[in-house]
Formats: sequence, structure tokens, C-alpha cells
Amino acid sequence: MSFRLTRQSKLLKPSEYKSIFNHGKITRGKYWQVMSIKTDQSRAKLGLAISKKVHRLAIERNRFKRLARETFRLNQAQLGSWEFVVMAKQSKTANNTVIAKDLESLLKKVVSK
Repeated sequence: MSFRLTRQSKLLKPSEYKSIFNHGKITRGKYWQVMSIKTDQSRAKLGLAISKKVHRLAIERNRFKRLARETFRLNQAQLGSWEFVVMAKQSKTANNTVIAKDLESLLKKVVSK
């Protein structure tokens, strides 16, 4: 499997987000909140919802988006056929590796259920 993050690995349509928001299960960590739903497709998909209410500055929102995309990209082979919407939580500033590890543990927790 390629480690690229292609269009097929992303949630692109509002209807895809809506189905996850309506029927998905929520898993919370210290820095992230992940909504997920099991699908019949062959690959995992990622959607991002980083709110301006949570992180006011664009630089903070972009940092969380970069970390989420990179964490998903590196772990997508182990994530199976799940769709995820990743949201950042209000938190104190932390090291990028700590934030990425928190998301990685949440994604693996969802898949292992």
C-alpha cells in the first residue's frame, strides 16, 4: 500500500460528513475528538473539522490539520475500512509528537473495538 494521501482517502462531500456526524461513534482524547463509522469500502478515509471556536488563530488550526493528516497517512494501512472525522479539542500548547501520539492512540482504539 502506498503512503500517499490521495483523494480516495479523504472525505470530500458534505453528505459523507453528515452520515458520520449522525451515526458515528465518538472517541475522546486529551487533544482530539474522533467520530468514526465502519464502512464496506476497502480503505480508511479522513475528514477534518478544526473549528475556529476551538483554535482562534489560523496557524494553530493549520498545525492541527497537518498533524492529523500526517498521523493518518502513516497509519492508514492498519486502519481498515473506517471513516474518521477528526476534531481538535481546546487544550494547552504541547509538543507535536505528543499531539500526534494522542491521535494515533485514538485511531487504533477505534479500530480495535
